[in-house]
Amino acid sequence: MKKKIFLYGAKSTALIVSEMLKEKRIKPYRMFDKFINEPTFETKIKFSNKQKDFEKFIKECTHFFVCIGMMDGKIRNYISKKIKKMNLKEISILSDKAVIDKTSVYGDGTLIMPNAVIHKFSKLGNNCLLNVNSVVDHECEIGDGVHIMGSSYLAGRVKVKNFASIGANATILPDVEIGENAIVGAGAVVTKNVKKNEVVVGNPAKFLRYNKKKFDYKI
Repeated sequence: MKKKIFLYGAKSTALIVSEMLKEKRIKPYRMFDKFINEPTFETKIKFSNKQKDFEKFIKECTHFFVCIGMMDGKIRNYISKKIKKMNLKEISILSDKAVIDKTSVYGDGTLIMPNAVIHKFSKLGNNCLLNVNSVVDHECEIGDGVHIMGSSYLAGRVKVKNFASIGANATILPDVEIGENAIVGAGAVVTKNVKKNEVVVGNPAKFLRYNKKKFDYKI
């Protein structure tokens, strides 16, 4: 059966996802984003921001991908679970130029961009985003809804809990644990554990503030 893919979100992540699917000769079928009047990029994908159309699109499609990026892993994961209950199957999108070792595993809704590397015996949860040139080294454990931004490096046996974000060009040293919903700033060098909800920056990384971001859970 031909996949009819529903994209939830119509901004930058949706642009990237639609282009990566196009490279695989797959055309998204429907697109929804309640926060904007039209997609932020030129596209022929049928779009709506109306609730009645959301329900219609769900019935028309077979598969989906949640196009919410940046430090919004918590809401990305939440929406994913809701749409799964509507009997759509979640896809993962992997660049042909990424390197994923056969001993590693990843969950549903994973987006892995060009030149990203997942080394041996690493585990990624659901709805994770790995940007260009990011590296997850051996035996890392990554939770759900984690965003690992461009050119960041996670050394061996690093643990990243659910919904945490690793900033561009950050380095996480071996055996360090990043707590749930924590944020590692761009270019930070993390030498010790980061607690839940902490935002850390600098070299070596130091506590800046707490992550208190709130989400709109109405889809």
